[in-house]
Amino acid sequence: MKAKQSGFTLIELMVTVLVLAVLLGIGVPNFRDFIRNSRLTAAANDLLGDLNLARSEAVKRRVAVTLCKSTNGTSCDTDATTAFRRWIVFVDDANPVVVNPTNDGNGAVETGEALLRDSSISGAIPSALAVGRRIVFLSSGFPSTDNANGLTRILFCDARRSAISVGGESAARGVAIAPTGRAAVVRDKTKIDATVANGGFGGCP
Repeated sequence: MKAKQSGFTLIELMVTVLVLAVLLGIGVPNFRDFIRNSRLTAAANDLLGDLNLARSEAVKRRVAVTLCKSTNGTSCDTDATTAFRRWIVFVDDANPVVVNPTNDGNGAVETGEALLRDSSISGAIPSALAVGRRIVFLSSGFPSTDNANGLTRILFCDARRSAISVGGESAARGVAIAPTGRAAVVRDKTKIDATVANGGFGGCP
């Protein structure tokens, strides 16, 4: 008696490969966008968290606390035109007991001023633009009005620029800082594409 041989026919294999190809064609682009969205969301949320940290520490310590753009993780970048890829948070007062109008809250790291946070964004995010380069929070929680190059808006973009993404919102992530010091993440395409002069982010490059 011959044993019956079981297996797949050629047609069954071809149908299986076709179904697999369709599923990959649908799933791979979505998975790629999921990774991109996660990177941008992480960058925006990290910055938002550090802005809230700087503000709360200023109120708690009753001294000025600054968040500024940095290239080395130890000092503030004085060039407002470079990309906003790394930032630091520090206590902008070396000795809270002694009032020093020259150095206290001046937006520059000096001897004795404690570094609270050093953060940066993923190298996979190609564009990080900012209006301003630093923000000094006073003990009241409000930003200093004497702050030159005051930080008001930061925009993170990838190759999709500000194209409509998941949920009908922009693929880009913006962080807006209100005059009161309160910060929020923005994904509205209209606000991201609007010119800086009109209160927008100026769009992705």
